[in-house]
Amino acid sequence: MTLYIVDVTVPANTPESNPVEAQIKIEEEVIVKLMVHFPAGCHGYVYTACYYGEEQIFPRPYGSYLHGDGETIAWEEYHELPETPCILTIRAWSPGTSYDHTITWRICALPKKYAFWWMVLDRFISFLARIFRVRV
Repeated sequence: MTLYIVDVTVPANTPESNPVEAQIKIEEEVIVKLMVHFPAGCHGYVYTACYYGEEQIFPRPYGSYLHGDGETIAWEEYHELPETPCILTIRAWSPGTSYDHTITWRICALPKKYAFWWMVLDRFISFLARIFRVRV
């Protein structure tokens, strides 16, 4: 599994109409996990989303955005990319803020031939952990 990391520094008072953009080139065919870290101090005023061209792919539906404060938002995914390699664009903005903020996107990707089995195994382990009340 390959882990891609993108730090995005969002200047104070960046409007949604002119977001900061950072690009990342994914070499594998399937995204299997995403994590977005918002450091303490963002207070839910720093917004972000991931795009392929002009199509918003994370989060869904179009027009919803991630935001937080002192937390990492993480989720499992099975998203086949339209091409390999694939350029994704992270957009972020922070209207009304007084300070710059740096958020971090972490994207885990796998070749398609492994991704399906990785997800099956991960869900099975999570299921067993819930049954036996083991923290994974």
